[in-house]
Formats: sequence, C-alpha cells, structure tokens
Amino acid sequence: MSDNTDTLEGAVSLSLREIAAWTPGVCKDVQPRVRARIPALQRGLVWKPEQNELLWDSILRGFPIGALVVTTYSKQLKKVSETFFENADYHLLDGQQRCNAIMLGFDDPFCEDAKNRPDGVGCILWLDLDPPAANNSTRCFWIRATTTAHPWGYSRNDTASPLNVGCIRNAVKRLGLNVQSPDYRRPKPTELWPSSDSARTPVPLSWLMLSAAEGEDFWGAVAQRAAQHGNLRWAAAIQAFCVRTDNLIIKAHILAGVKRALGATVIALKAPDDLLDASEQERVSGSNIDDVSNIEQLFQRLNQQGTKLDGEELAFSMIKAYWRELEEPVNKASESRMPSARMASLSVRTALAKTAKQNLPGPQSVGAIREIARGNEAKKTSVETFIASDLSQTCATVDRWLKYDKDSNPGGLLPVHVTSIGMGSRDVYLLMLHLASRADETAVPSCWGKRMQALATLLHWFARDKTKAANRVFEACRGDISVANIRAGLLNATEKGEVYILKTPAELESFLSRPEVNIAVWNWWRLIYKDTDANGNEVQHGEWEGLLNFRGNRELLLYAQRHYLASRFSDYNPARKDLWEAHNRPWDFDHILPHKYFCNRKDWAPFMGLCQQWGYTIGNLRAWPFEDNRSDQMTLAKEKIKGNAELLAASFMTADDEQHFSRGDDVRKKEPEVRLFISACRSRLVRIYREWYDSMEIAELLPAPKSFDAPTGNHAGIDKMEQPS
Repeated sequence: MSDNTDTLEGAVSLSLREIAAWTPGVCKDVQPRVRARIPALQRGLVWKPEQNELLWDSILRGFPIGALVVTTYSKQLKKVSETFFENADYHLLDGQQRCNAIMLGFDDPFCEDAKNRPDGVGCILWLDLDPPAANNSTRCFWIRATTTAHPWGYSRNDTASPLNVGCIRNAVKRLGLNVQSPDYRRPKPTELWPSSDSARTPVPLSWLMLSAAEGEDFWGAVAQRAAQHGNLRWAAAIQAFCVRTDNLIIKAHILAGVKRALGATVIALKAPDDLLDASEQERVSGSNIDDVSNIEQLFQRLNQQGTKLDGEELAFSMIKAYWRELEEPVNKASESRMPSARMASLSVRTALAKTAKQNLPGPQSVGAIREIARGNEAKKTSVETFIASDLSQTCATVDRWLKYDKDSNPGGLLPVHVTSIGMGSRDVYLLMLHLASRADETAVPSCWGKRMQALATLLHWFARDKTKAANRVFEACRGDISVANIRAGLLNATEKGEVYILKTPAELESFLSRPEVNIAVWNWWRLIYKDTDANGNEVQHGEWEGLLNFRGNRELLLYAQRHYLASRFSDYNPARKDLWEAHNRPWDFDHILPHKYFCNRKDWAPFMGLCQQWGYTIGNLRAWPFEDNRSDQMTLAKEKIKGNAELLAASFMTADDEQHFSRGDDVRKKEPEVRLFISACRSRLVRIYREWYDSMEIAELLPAPKSFDAPTGNHAGIDKMEQPS
C-alpha cells in the first residue's frame, strides 16, 4: 500500500497522467498521489469507439469531463485475484469508462512492453494531424479509434459509423493482403492504421502526449519517435508533417490542445469511510455477512447516469459484491460463449433449477440476488456450489453437445450460433445447462449430442414462445431425461401453439411449388390463403405462416455454410461484446443476384416485385468475408464465382445456381429468366432447410401430431395466382 492514504480527505485534483498510471505499464515514470483499483462489483468496459474519441476531443479543447468517485480500498470490494492493498489506496466507484479512455491516450501500443501483452492491443487512439474541413461535425480535434473489430478505423463523422466495404478493401490492400485467400485473417490494430477515409495523417495520440511531457521541442520529439519506428509504413508521413513549415497554424492548434490536456485535472471525490458500514436496514436485520449494501446502493445510483447498466449487468455487479470468489469462474465460463453478465444470470438460474417444481426459474432481480445472499442459506449454498464446482464442466458438456467440430461433430453449430442462443434465447440455453448439469445422473443414449442440437435449434428458430416451450420440455423431463420425454414436451408445446408445426423437406418442397400462370402477381400471402376455402385458411395459416419465417433466417444460412465459415473464421469470438454487433462480424451477407437488379429500378419491369419477394430471402444470400464483399454491387454470380468448385461449395451453391443467379437485368423483364431465378431461390431455400433438418435428424424429435390433419403439398388453386382482393 502507498503512503498516501490520508491525502484524500474529501476531494483531490488529479492530472490525466496520474490517472493513466493506475494501469500497469502506462506512464511508468509517474508516481500518482493516490491510486485506485476497479472494485469487484464494477462491470466491464462498455464505451463505444466514438465515446472514447469524443472524450478526448473534449479534453483537448479544455472541456470539463466530470468528477470521479472513490472509496477507501477494502477487502470487501477487492477482486479475488488481487493481493489486498496491491499498490492501491482506493476503489473506483464511478468513472471507470472515462479512466480507461484517458489511459488509452497515454498508452503507446508500439512500445516493447505492448508486444508482450497476452491479449494484445485491442484499441488504439490516433489524432489526424491534417484533417479535411469538417462538414456538420461538432469535433475540433479528430481523434480516431482503431479496434480489433475495425483495425482500419471508422468513418469521419460524429457517430464513428463503420466504413463501407470499398474503403475497407483499400485499407487491407495497403498491407498487400489477399482477402480472397483462405489463409487471410483480419489484421490486428497494431498491424494496420486508420484508413485514408478515416484519417489523412494519423499519429498515435500517446506519441503526442508522451512527447509533450519529455521536453520543449515538441514536434522534434514527435518526429524522432516516428523515425524510431521507421518500419511502420505510416510513420514517414508523421515525420514529413513535423518538418513542414506550411502548417504552422494547425501545429499550434494541436500543441495548444496537447498542453491543455497535460495541464487538465479531474476531481476525485472520496465517499465517506462509513459507507462500508452496515446500512440501517442491515443493522436491524442483524445480517452476519460482509456489509456491502451501502456501497451497492451508491453504485446503483451513480449508474443511473452515464452509460447505464442493464438488469443483468447490475445483477452481476451484486453477485460480485456478495460472492467475490464467484467472479473468476463466471468469467472463465463466459469466454467464447457469451458476455459474463448473461453467464452469471444463467448460472444462478441453473443452480436454482435443481429444486424447481414446474418451470425453469426466471431471471433474478437485484432484490432476489440480495435475498439469496443475505437471507436464504439453502439457495445461497446451491448457487455457490454450482458456480464454483460445476459450472465449468456443465458448460463444457453443452459445448460438446452443440459446437461444430469438423471431425467429431460435423453437424454441430458454429460458435456464433451457440452465442446467439445464449443471447437471443436465454431460456433455451438455460434448458441446455440444466440438462447438462444432470447428465451424469442420467443414462443418456449415444445420440444425445445430436438430439440436443436438434432441440436447441428447433426451439431457438421455430418456437413462437421460447420460454413456454422450454418449460414444457423441462417439465416433461423432471423425472427422467429421455428422448421420449423431450418428444412429449415438444408435442405438448406444439399443440399449445408455442412451437410452429415443422414440415419435412419434401413437404416444404411440394408446398413451395412454382406458379404456372399469372406469375407477375404471385406473392407469399397467396401461397397460404385461398379465396375459396375459408375453413381451410385458418388451418393453413397455423401450418405454414410461422414456419415460412425461416426464409429470412440468416442463422439457418450460416448453418448450411458452417464448414466454410468454421475454416475461414476459426479465431472469431462472438462472445466479445465489442464484436457482437452484426457489422463487427468478419462476414457480410451478399446477395447472390445483386439486389440492384431488382430494387428501386425505374423501368417498371413487370417482374420486379416478384424478384424482390424471392431475392430478399436466404435463398439469394450467402455469408461472405466482409472485406471481400464486392464494392461493385452489380457483379453477377458467374463473375464472382467463375465456375470455381471450392467457391460454389463455400457458397452452398450448385453450378446451375451460378447460372440461374446470373440473369442480370433480364430477371425483372423476361418471364423465362425470372422463372429460372425463382427456381434457383426455391431450390436453394429447400436445400438450406434440408441441410438442417437432415443433419440434426430433426424427425427423431417430431412424433406425428394428434390432430393436425390439414392438407399439405401442392395446392392447385394457389398455383393460379389470382390477384388478392
């Protein structure tokens, strides 16, 4: 512990360099008057790149950025992995995101120490030395962020929106990388620099801040630092900028901002020491565990401002406050699966499901977490035991059931699918955890993994009410876990309308029959409803309406392309929160027949509407490397694929598909051409569905329903394609 414990009575003014020095390895020459650590109950980093950029724009302009709130360092708040009083005097209760952004401005990502970091460099802040005149921007200093997801940077606007594909392709070309090569991997932030569409002359912000702190010849020091990194292709432009004499005004502007930043201070407010004492409510109740609820209440109130915590994040903070020893096993279990807060929530619910009577336990509120930790010894022990002892093995079992492996589980799911189930269908993932937690107690058949894949995807993709459907299976398996009981639970859920009625691929192919007449007025609605069959329409709706939603299910398409995607993006971690948004994934969705051939054309071609109805389904989509997705959006399939058998297989296409998806402008003008296009979309839709249905042996979980006897197959009346009234 440092000797500065008493220096902070009520508030202290800290320089930005002192705050940056709280992070090991940053500003190592600075001796902060006080040091703060992140307490166990704090969440992870949640700021988006533009928030880091805008904070530094404010700092360089001399804007106040708000106070920090700290409390005396305490064993009740420290993380289990820390040594007590490990080079710290205080815990940081409010300001973690700002402190991290401040640190990024002083962290040199190209120093020797950075090369040895286990997790590498995830974010770099740059300053554009010579930006163009800004249009409709509030910024004065163009701070640019590059990240693991976007090593080429973001667009030059206040929201830092993603760059378009053409800009990204040009950025990657500067490294001489071939994005079409199967060996291509997205560059790391330290291997690239902001695209020319993001910054014209980028320099690491830390180089400016560190050079200004070293001596009087600021631009000479920056030039010397760039010269020391001559192997970096962008460093020469920095040297050239430093020695030029026609840019004195902008140099003075930048130097003034850097000096303002070095002279800036942030107030750290110290919460009273008795905040760690028991609250009045706790003194009355006589709780005998560590008193953290005063801190908890302050933490919650502070987080009503800024970037708010969602319910799960706040609950996880409380779990970490009451059970500090559980943070590490939760974080470990969440790696490559889902964010820690979601894993913590599901872990608590899985522990409680052991004694649940009828339904899976619901999400636990902050109050429920507090009640378990402070007042329910049986539940408290159950939660502690499961997370500390069983969670890791339970998650590994779910992975073994669900996750793709080209040798041992070629019909499995990609990591992005499993994460999507955890994030988008949490009750389905909870059911998987519950069944896995009981796996050692039950004799399970050899095909169990495939049955679990089928169950998880069936509920995730085809349940109308995922919570109720998962509970039907949970209830059916309360006694014994068996395929027969799972089948009974699914049948019950289907009869209750909680799961859509699934059809075989043959039934689907028959139903999606091609129109023979009046093709120009065909539509999906008419495929289900017939004017002449009022009674049959209700059953028809129940049988097909929900199921046909699969035609827009991009996750189903990813499953069909799983072999290619698993080999091409083997290092992609979808559980990373900064990589979760769709535009951060390393693939894009490419229209095989480019949508510009059937969208917003002004020639009033007779089949444009029909093409749109089929062209926007997954039958006309493929997942393709983001950097390789063509910036020329009129390129036809035959020009993209060129008969290459490997590209056809990777795209889940046939040679006929390649030709039929290459009809160009004729597809919306000529009936023979549009029929070929529809045929290709229909055929590929059915193949995608069949790939899932057959690979996971879905039929094994689908007994014949008791009372669904509506007609299926080819409906001649619909084939007439009358114009709907």
